[in-house]
Amino acid sequence: MHWRIERLKNIIGSKFHNIANFARQSLWLAREKKYPRTQDGELLLHIGCGEINAPDFINIDARKYRHVHIVTRNIFRLWMIPDNTVDLIYMCHVLEHVPRKNISLVLKEMHRILKPKGKLRISVPDLDHIIAIYNDTNHQIEYISPSLMGGQDYPENFHHEVYNKKYLSNLLFSHNFGDITEWNPHESQFHNFEDWASKKLSFNNKEYLISLNLEASKVQ
Repeated sequence: MHWRIERLKNIIGSKFHNIANFARQSLWLAREKKYPRTQDGELLLHIGCGEINAPDFINIDARKYRHVHIVTRNIFRLWMIPDNTVDLIYMCHVLEHVPRKNISLVLKEMHRILKPKGKLRISVPDLDHIIAIYNDTNHQIEYISPSLMGGQDYPENFHHEVYNKKYLSNLLFSHNFGDITEWNPHESQFHNFEDWASKKLSFNNKEYLISLNLEASKVQ
């Protein structure tokens, strides 16, 4: 009896998901005509774009800048985007702002909206780099506090989690992402702007990279 109930739940859940996705597709078809595409027709999302307006990207942010196409605080629930729609998602210094309990929800949502083999491109503060700064500056907290805890100058600008390459790679792998590699902001396609992914901090006449940059592909 138990397995029958579980099977019924799965059938109902699958049907509900299909209906919801059909509704999303209908709404999306009406909206996407207003959104930018690349010359090759690819759809790119810049989640947490802030003040950056890269013309190839659909911009998503919690703040209502004029160039933001979709305003939302809930990136773990991008209900307006159908399954298997997006070619590339870019998130620069966004994931650390997500509460730990919601990280899995965000990665599952990114996986849902990406096309098969679509790319998730991420930049986050690298804890290993932050520790290096801390050690090299005689343990000066004020030098690492903003990178570690966030700027805290508006409600969303607080950090909830820390990352290094091993931890983030394991998270991506466990959420059905593969081909996990580091990416270079100055050599990567569509990245013709400057942001935290390439930013360096200078202390005691020495420059430090602050970010970990990883890219992964959606695996079915």
